[in-house]
Amino acid sequence: MTRAEALRQVQMYSFALDDTGLFLDTHPDNRAALTFYDDTRKKYLEAVEDYEMQFGPLTAKDSDVENGWTWVDAPWPWEVEE
Repeated sequence: MTRAEALRQVQMYSFALDDTGLFLDTHPDNRAALTFYDDTRKKYLEAVEDYEMQFGPLTAKDSDVENGWTWVDAPWPWEVEE
């Protein structure tokens, strides 16, 4: 999977979680929505983990600081050639 495809997966699950969360704000007891949210959350976390293992952290707050501030070591978005 390319970087763009992996990022699209993360974005897709993130959007579904945001949208379902809004629905659950007005329908908090909807079992189907709760199940969908839980299943999608697991897929989102897996997609983020897969992305970060292949391409590095998605955000600075996900950076490993054990060896210093490495967030800036990865190429910037405009430096990536696909």
